[in-house]
Amino acid sequence: MRFSRRTILSVILVLLIVVMFLPIKVPYSFEATALVFPSREWYFNKGQDDSYVSELHDLKTNVIINLKGYKFERGDIAEVYIKEGLKSGDFITQSDTIAYIHSYFIENEIIRLENLKDVELASLDANTVGQKQEQIDEQEKEVAFAKQQLVLEEKNYNRQLKLFNDSVISLAEFEIFDNGYQLAEINVQIESSELLTLKTGRKPEEIKYIHQKINSYSREIETLNNLKQQYYIKSPISGVVNFNSTLNGILTVSDTNQFMLKIPVKMYNIQYLDRISAIRFSIPGYNDKIDASFIDLDENVNLMSNQQMVIAKALIEGKIQKVYPGMAVSCKVMCDEITIFEFLKRGIHLKF
Repeated sequence: MRFSRRTILSVILVLLIVVMFLPIKVPYSFEATALVFPSREWYFNKGQDDSYVSELHDLKTNVIINLKGYKFERGDIAEVYIKEGLKSGDFITQSDTIAYIHSYFIENEIIRLENLKDVELASLDANTVGQKQEQIDEQEKEVAFAKQQLVLEEKNYNRQLKLFNDSVISLAEFEIFDNGYQLAEINVQIESSELLTLKTGRKPEEIKYIHQKINSYSREIETLNNLKQQYYIKSPISGVVNFNSTLNGILTVSDTNQFMLKIPVKMYNIQYLDRISAIRFSIPGYNDKIDASFIDLDENVNLMSNQQMVIAKALIEGKIQKVYPGMAVSCKVMCDEITIFEFLKRGIHLKF
């Protein structure tokens, strides 16, 4: 018995419909060409107004986790010296010094303050040297004589005080001896201070003032030296160095300990990303399949090949020697398991 073509097509259609609604599930996935990026990158760039900027970016979260700016005084000349022998592709470790910013203003300020400090130190030496011994001996005699006079004036004062208390002498007479006693005390202080000056140089308060100026200059010099140390540019991460050819770019260090994928995803596939079971990619020239774990989506929508795309980020698990920043890889994103009908519906982008 021969069947007509219409009958055969009808049977095939029925079979297809039956298969579509069978409780058989198939995995849903989509493929894309992804780009490899380091998980972190550090940039040393030229900023505005002849300044420089150090930025550490966490590309997993799109967050700047460290930002440092280098600004200079107006009229200053700042020069950047790159580490001798450093070239693109070199690996550096964290805290390696890779450049130095030379500031003429800071250098001149340090020299100026050191000169002022030296002047004060010389002044201190000159004013703490005692006078000749003959002058000191003569002044010691003056101090001794003043003390003797004080003793005599004190005795007179005490006698006259007794007479005054007994109303023998008047207040006016007593005040003469009181003033003589006070003048004798003051004279002892003056002669003693003069003796100290001859022995040590200037007066103690003048020496103290010189010490304060020296300490002030020392603190300013220390502050500028600490600032100068900040101008030694050190990488906050370990990674591979590249000389940045972009506008105002100087250096870039890419963290090679961990990489991530940026996967372009068509808008209608975004809804399935919360059901991802695996992400695998292959390196050009190799058959190995390498796993990556989904992180999240970028918030921006991009237009690629006349289609709206959102970038999904995935972290590459483990350290893979054959992976390099900027590499394009073939990536497969595996989502949930669905029925054949649902698979076909997604495939032809039907909306019910």
